[in-house]
Amino acid sequence: MRVWIDQDLCTGDGLCCDHCPDVFMQLEDGIAYVKENGHALNDPGSSGSLAVVPVRWVENVIHAAEDCPGECIFIEIDAPVDADLDVNVDARIAARIDIRDDAA
Repeated sequence: MRVWIDQDLCTGDGLCCDHCPDVFMQLEDGIAYVKENGHALNDPGSSGSLAVVPVRWVENVIHAAEDCPGECIFIEIDAPVDADLDVNVDARIAARIDIRDDAA
């Protein structure tokens, strides 16, 4: 699973950082970014900053997306790779989940 944030929609509440500080961080601009290996991926407003989510953080990332007031957290699931993930996803974020049939 991979995740990205649309910084144009981010309200800067930081709830994502509360849910999963290993995947999300807030920078000096007050906006949230995804991070990978401790480094922010910052291609604001696009999926060019997809961060790979370690399996142990998948549920936390989904909860962050569900609770995000700006609805700016987008998830990409690679069906063949992520088929074994056992998580429940609230219908509120269905429009922000992209399920790919080809492994990227």
